[in-house]
Amino acid sequence: MKLHKIAIIALASVLLFSCSTQQSATPPIGQTQSAGQDFHYSIDRFADVEVLKYRVPGWEDLTLKEKEYVYYLSEAGYAGRDIIWDQNYKHNLKIRRALENIYQNYNGDRSSQDWKNFETYLKRVWFSNGIHHHYSNDKIRPVFSTAYFDSLLKATNTKLDPQVADILFNNVDSKKVNLDLAKGLLEGSAVNFYCNGITADEAEKFYANMKSPDPQRPLSTGLNSKLVKENGKLTEKVWKSGGMYGPAIDKIIYWLEKARTVTENQKQADALALLVKYYRTGDLKVWDDYNIAWTEATEGNIDYNNGFIEVYNDPLGHKGSYESVVQIKDFDMSRKMEVLSKEAQWFEDNSPLMPAHKKKNVVGVSYKTVIVASESG
Repeated sequence: MKLHKIAIIALASVLLFSCSTQQSATPPIGQTQSAGQDFHYSIDRFADVEVLKYRVPGWEDLTLKEKEYVYYLSEAGYAGRDIIWDQNYKHNLKIRRALENIYQNYNGDRSSQDWKNFETYLKRVWFSNGIHHHYSNDKIRPVFSTAYFDSLLKATNTKLDPQVADILFNNVDSKKVNLDLAKGLLEGSAVNFYCNGITADEAEKFYANMKSPDPQRPLSTGLNSKLVKENGKLTEKVWKSGGMYGPAIDKIIYWLEKARTVTENQKQADALALLVKYYRTGDLKVWDDYNIAWTEATEGNIDYNNGFIEVYNDPLGHKGSYESVVQIKDFDMSRKMEVLSKEAQWFEDNSPLMPAHKKKNVVGVSYKTVIVASESG
């Protein structure tokens, strides 16, 4: 989940607001008017990216306890941010730290075109959670020379393995997710879900041989681990407390446990307890139990997701990328949509369908809209 989703929400909020006000003047690009003051939502624009900030309508309608709940859930999400960086590419964190050290400590000419190109490159890496483009999966190419980069490293006393530095400029690991069978799904992908040397055939056989305790409810094998080869044998490094990413996951647990103390209802608290148990044990059966509890916790103004969920960054479709989204109910839009939902039968009766295809008793129609409060991953 990335900032482009936030941008969509921000733009939607701007459009909704502009439609609900009666003003003849149109605000300049990059701002909108709210509560008698200008709100500038455009923060920066570089390469093919525009970064927008966004408002959270309805925030003031929450109780203090609900705000505290949103805060703790958001902090839990932020605690896992470095996980997605490492999942995207094994050298991402080293590279990011080196680039940030340069940015913070360089005392040379910051008005030169080379520096501006470096700054743009750093922003693109920040935005994509790594050195590969967030959509195309292609490696982002610096628009400055290796000689200039070397001079920045030297001027700021920044330590970066020369072989890792060279990766910024050469063709090594040029695709984050490769789906070209000719290059090998794993051999051609830079994602950090499988150690070097493991083939797709080996990985698929490994997981095919894994048996779920209940065949009627197969587990999401491989969802929360890195597959490695030790002494010639495949084994998993599980992402859990005390395992891979343990320090970050312990911080996630800390904030989730604080969130449990301020939930809106018992079902939310029960779901969070299972999520904490999952992070402590890495047990995929607990993950299943948590998801059932989470789907049953439908009451309240606040919702979230947190975990290793989407598998599209794994060319084999097993490994979940870390993500977190915290959202609050859009009170105004939900009220409006509730009015429409109650009239579902009228819309059915007056729809341009053949009479034989119309339902005589429309049931089960509900609608709830939300506003994103925070995202990570």
